Amino acid sequence: MQTRAIRLSCWFVLFFLFFSCQPKHETQGRQVFRYNESAGITSLDPAFAKDQANIWACNQLFNSLVQLDSQLQIMPCLARSWEISPNGKIYRFYLRDDVFFHETDFFHFPQKRKMTAEDVVYSFKRIIDPKVASPGAWLFSLVDTINGKPAFLAINDTTVEIHLKKTFPPFLGLLSMQYCSIVPHEVVEKYGRHRSFFYENMARRSEIVHVEK
Repeated sequence: MQTRAIRLSCWFVLFFLFFSCQPKHETQGRQVFRYNESAGITSLDPAFAKDQANIWACNQLFNSLVQLDSQLQIMPCLARSWEISPNGKIYRFYLRDDVFFHETDFFHFPQKRKMTAEDVVYSFKRIIDPKVASPGAWLFSLVDTINGKPAFLAINDTTVEIHLKKTFPPFLGLLSMQYCSIVPHEVVEKYGRHRSFFYENMARRSEIVHVEK
């Protein structure tokens, strides 16, 4: 028994030394969110959030116009309210005017870069862009066209309209899916369609630390 106790004590000391010697992240004065995921995350781009690992990770980083609560009821998110036309084919969303994209160490937005209706239009058009080849493009298969362009309309900075070809009651709920997250066009334009929202040189069981200033 004494030998076993000594052996366990040695393992405890080695365990303590191993974790106490791990490199520390420079997080002084910042809020740090650490996220553990046993499955492989292939992308942090919501346009490719097709499996559980990617969906859960993207859910920590991005928001959609609407969201589901614990009872699967549709709730406001980036849209504070919405209206549906009597014929069920026009959805008008009124956006919050207090949402800003995060400034980062590697990309600096203009001061107080506010989310606008143009960001919503850009994000939705990106999902159906054949060059992006998002597996979520099917979500907008019923979106109508106006003058040959998808009917995502920025009425003003805080109002967005989506016109459908026909009535489809589940459409509002589909907008809660992670594919429909709103992203800033500057990031995609700076890094390109295939490098935006990706991480590089990620080893299994290593660590990604998302730091919020």
